Amino acid sequence: MPEQRTPGGAARPDDTTVLLAAVDRLRAEAEGLRRAMRTRGVIEQAKGMLTERLGCTPDQAFGHLVRLSQDSNRRVADIAAGLVGLAAPIGDLAEDASLQDAIDEFVRPAPQPPGAARRAPVPGLAARYHLAVSALAGAETPDDLARLLHEVAVAPLGVVAVVLGLLEPDGALALLGSHGVEPSRVSRWRRIPPETGVPLAAAAHGGGMVWEFDADDAGGRPPETGRIVPGRTACAVPLRNGDRVVGAMSLGWDGPPARARAATRYLDALSGLVAGHLLRVAAADGGEPGLVVPGGEYWFRGVLDAMFEPVLVLSVVREGGSRGAVTDLRVRYANAGTGTAPVLGRRLSEILPGLVATGAFARILDAAETGARYEGRVDDFTGADAATGTGAALTLRAVPFLDGLLLTWRAPGGPEPAAGLGDTQRLAGVGSFTWSPGSPGLQLSGEARRLMGLDPGRTGPAGVVEALARVRPQDRATVREFAGLLLGGRRPGAVDVGVGAGGRVLRISGEAVADPVTGRVRDVRGVLQDVTERHRTEQVLAGVRTRLAEQQRRAAAEHRMTRALQNALMAAPDEPQPPPAGVDHAARYLPAGDHRRVGGDWYELTALPDGAVLLAVGDVSGHGLPAAVAMSELRYALRGLCGTGDGPGAGLTRLNSLLCRTGSRRIASVLCGLLDPAARTLTWSAAGHAPPAVVRNAAAALADGPTGTVLGALPESRYRDTVQPLRPGDTVLLWTDGLLNRRDGGTGRPDRLLSAAEEYTAPGLADLLDHIADRLGGPNPADDSCLLAVRLRPAR
Repeated sequence: MPEQRTPGGAARPDDTTVLLAAVDRLRAEAEGLRRAMRTRGVIEQAKGMLTERLGCTPDQAFGHLVRLSQDSNRRVADIAAGLVGLAAPIGDLAEDASLQDAIDEFVRPAPQPPGAARRAPVPGLAARYHLAVSALAGAETPDDLARLLHEVAVAPLGVVAVVLGLLEPDGALALLGSHGVEPSRVSRWRRIPPETGVPLAAAAHGGGMVWEFDADDAGGRPPETGRIVPGRTACAVPLRNGDRVVGAMSLGWDGPPARARAATRYLDALSGLVAGHLLRVAAADGGEPGLVVPGGEYWFRGVLDAMFEPVLVLSVVREGGSRGAVTDLRVRYANAGTGTAPVLGRRLSEILPGLVATGAFARILDAAETGARYEGRVDDFTGADAATGTGAALTLRAVPFLDGLLLTWRAPGGPEPAAGLGDTQRLAGVGSFTWSPGSPGLQLSGEARRLMGLDPGRTGPAGVVEALARVRPQDRATVREFAGLLLGGRRPGAVDVGVGAGGRVLRISGEAVADPVTGRVRDVRGVLQDVTERHRTEQVLAGVRTRLAEQQRRAAAEHRMTRALQNALMAAPDEPQPPPAGVDHAARYLPAGDHRRVGGDWYELTALPDGAVLLAVGDVSGHGLPAAVAMSELRYALRGLCGTGDGPGAGLTRLNSLLCRTGSRRIASVLCGLLDPAARTLTWSAAGHAPPAVVRNAAAALADGPTGTVLGALPESRYRDTVQPLRPGDTVLLWTDGLLNRRDGGTGRPDRLLSAAEEYTAPGLADLLDHIADRLGGPNPADDSCLLAVRLRPAR
């Protein structure tokens, strides 16, 4: 932006500079208002003291404060803090002697009667506490609360860092605010489970301060605990809101431990103040719902009241105050499922006295002490209402919740739940049973009785002998062995047994239940499930698997036979006897990459009695043993026909007529040629096959001539011969389509084959064929292929 000037030529600030200055001014005014709010409470207290002692109005009292501030060259807040025994919000902990003398001279107490005790001056730590009362009320976020706590209340003690955390419903401690701690470190410790042993969590769950010291005092440091705050000394202080621990704060010192320990009472007093404000700012900051201590919230109570089962919200009762061992639990809330008896505020040992006698009460106290959940069964409760646990057997569950527990239990259901359970079991084909070791009776549900073939309307236990008699004789030993495994190993298990004469199969699943006090097996509980249809299905599948395995075995044997036949047929051709003069030859048979796909590709190289050489390649449709057999028949038939003096075209014509007359469902492509070394000619004919290629002087090209139709398709097909002149050194190539037709991009066109033949200039024919096969991608994964080459030796 161009610089602006006044009419007199002076530089004028641009709009951005003006706006930035306005923002800085407003920010300074807002900070001043915040500081004024933090000290306003102290000034109002001082005005009240002066109004009472001097008998003046509040305005006159404030004027006295202003004059005293001017005389001593101190702020009004400092003067007010001195009058009520406080120090300034930010400053040294030591009192200023001159300021204190001036205040004492100005506010001299009225004469006291002889013998009256003189009021002692308020200590500096108490002054800090009263100033913190006003300052912390202005905190808006947890981090803001941690900063103000440090600046106003604990920085003069040498504290360099503060961390604040609230308990969550599952007992974990969530870090909400910090000051003087690296953000990355706070992020790593954002949520601390109760079982970690970190001092901050230990203070929240133990109810007492936990100290950490540097390496010079290793004996005073808890072993293997994570240090969250920096400094030589750290102290974790529980935060109490009333008599309930809601969280903890951790402070770090750079100074020696002795100075930190001297502030123990002061820190304990601060904890209650910080707890209330932390709950307030956590709720206002939009924290997680669990961070606002839901135990007393109406919505949380509504959730508990909607549950059918009884639920008690319990807080711990410690021996000798907040730092002693847990001796009992106090009811903070009881939901509607516990009944109408007045239990709020009463101890757990009073409302559930049976817990103490059975030993489960001690385990519940251990759960409250350690933060581990507990579940067990307690029998023979006595009481007059539901809240005292009326019932013959209760299953209790205690789950850590804030600084106490959530306790719930389940008693035997009434007729409506039982009817619903019976319908569920009937629809699912499942029945339940319970058996106490040594008891002759077996508790069976109605559906279990029906599955066993017993009277489902009968009440009372069924005899063990009676139930075992319903099991097929060959399976009774299995049932006894299964019961022994449950009683011995106490591990859940299952076994299938036959029941009755109708072929029904039941799956028995069970587990052993140990007594929580003695540890011995008290009950064996389980379910019976009708798996007859599943068992029959498994039998059918077993038969199918057997037949499939037999088919696989036969297929493997056929594959081995086919491969052996083809290997025998496609072995290196017999050397012509005597070898044709002036002719070199080589051949390659490339089986399919998938060894299961044995095809019908073949080649032929045979010296005839008249000195000519029979060359042929072909491909019979299909795969497997039938294709290999058809290939063998076609190959030897063509050899016989050409050996009688027929030319290639006449031989193919007669072979096509033979295939059509025999009703063969197979077709075949064939390229047949007669090479005359003396005349230097190749007479060839094709039936649905590509013509041969001739390589001459490093140039490869296809021979001109008709390709005809495949054999076995049209009875009237006729095939004619084509004569290809040759020169010494010419190479003739024949191949089957499996070499070119590929699923990975092969088009069937011979361009790549011809290019590969032109590239190779070495004299060896076998190496030439290997080079061509390699350039075309090696064996075709889906089909066999053949490659045949002959060369007229150059004249010497």
